[in-house]
Amino acid sequence: MARAMFLAVAVSLAIACGPTTVVAQQTPPPPSFQTSGNQDFDAWRDDFARRAVAQGRDPAVLSRLLSGISPDPRVIELDQRQPEFVSPVWDYVTNRVTERRITDGRALKSAIGDTLAAVEQRYGVPSGIIVGIWGLESNYGEADLNWTPQAALSTLAFEGRRRAQFEGYLLALTEMVERGLAEQGELRSSWAGALGQPQFMPDVYLTTAVDWDNDGHRDIWNNRGDVAASIGNYLADRGWRRGEPVFDEVRLPSNFDYALADGTARTVADWAARGVTRVDGSPWAGAENLQAQLFLPAGAQGPALLLHHNFGVIRRYNNSDRYALVVALLARAMDGRPSTLERSWPRQIGSLNREQTLELQTLLNGLGYDAGPADGLFGSGTRRAVRAFQAAENLPADGFPTATLLNEVRARSGVAVEAAREPRGLGRSGVRELQRLLNRLGHSTGTPDGVIGTRTREAIRDFERARGLPVRGRATDVVLEAARDAAG
Repeated sequence: MARAMFLAVAVSLAIACGPTTVVAQQTPPPPSFQTSGNQDFDAWRDDFARRAVAQGRDPAVLSRLLSGISPDPRVIELDQRQPEFVSPVWDYVTNRVTERRITDGRALKSAIGDTLAAVEQRYGVPSGIIVGIWGLESNYGEADLNWTPQAALSTLAFEGRRRAQFEGYLLALTEMVERGLAEQGELRSSWAGALGQPQFMPDVYLTTAVDWDNDGHRDIWNNRGDVAASIGNYLADRGWRRGEPVFDEVRLPSNFDYALADGTARTVADWAARGVTRVDGSPWAGAENLQAQLFLPAGAQGPALLLHHNFGVIRRYNNSDRYALVVALLARAMDGRPSTLERSWPRQIGSLNREQTLELQTLLNGLGYDAGPADGLFGSGTRRAVRAFQAAENLPADGFPTATLLNEVRARSGVAVEAAREPRGLGRSGVRELQRLLNRLGHSTGTPDGVIGTRTREAIRDFERARGLPVRGRATDVVLEAARDAAG
């Protein structure tokens, strides 16, 4: 009976609805764009939009995002001059761990202390680490976001060095707009396409940004609670270990084998057995089983650090040892502890600029030490090649490049060693540029007027002392080049 009633109903519905029509799902056509004036860029953009639509992205959203944009040469320039790879480590650190950033960070902690405490309780990440990242990424929200992410990401995708990566970011950005997570008008970013105060890439926003106050919007541009929780959630998701340290500054025994600073993790007990001690002499009690790598950020003559697991988690935020060190030092300062390392930076040994690094890589490759592509960027491959060369020449194998090391490599390659030359004085335009750079670096010269007065000479002397240069107080091409390097 029930079966008969079901068949009767089915027949009635079939009669009422008519013949069944099967509608095939068709991919909508990709959007069309006006020319940007760059034929190659237009070809990439049109092809990307076609592939994005095939993957399910909305043609109308793609049209709105990608219309009217063209490649931005300033983005390419900034991408190739990132200070993590260009500035000497001591300049990178001291130019970021500043009294202003520390003071502003403490003020932020005071203003939203309850929120930060609740975020720390939920995610296990100390509030000092969260605030340190916040300050470094966007000066606690004060930094200008001068780009639209679609223009920045399109430029970097078109440039091609990391095309698949930045096309992925563009797809995620399109999804954000499709889902109404962010309006196109509020999409402001850094030159690299990083969004909001925590500087999340679009794919990270989709998976990690937090709506802390449950207002239905993950607002990392304006809402401090959402910003703090998003940073905490990011680190927790990447493996932050509650209660464990980030790093310990250490002392190394005499005749230490610096080649051990090769990234290999050993237990603290193992390092202690090799004579490594905390810089303040305190015992390792309770930390013996922690894994740690030895890090020599400025070579054998500079500070020595044991890096713990959480240091690597900070590096997931920005893949730079220097960045992670700055975050950790800022966090210490937020807690009222010293913001500097115990051992001073060895500024007197100098460091290499990009052109010198390019020469070093080329020469090392020619000698059979694989430094990777000769691009002027000092990365892990070049560091390994430097360490191998040092070991072969019975030098301290700390992997740190200096002018002295470059001359050693030149000599082994049969290249003439660069002779010292007398610095040349600057003309008025050069003095004006130097004054602007010194002002930016915190060595006040007053108004950049191209005139070498008492204030400018004192600023030059302060800069020379900070850089480990001979203190002469003269406006020369050597000082100008050093100021350009320091300013990044």
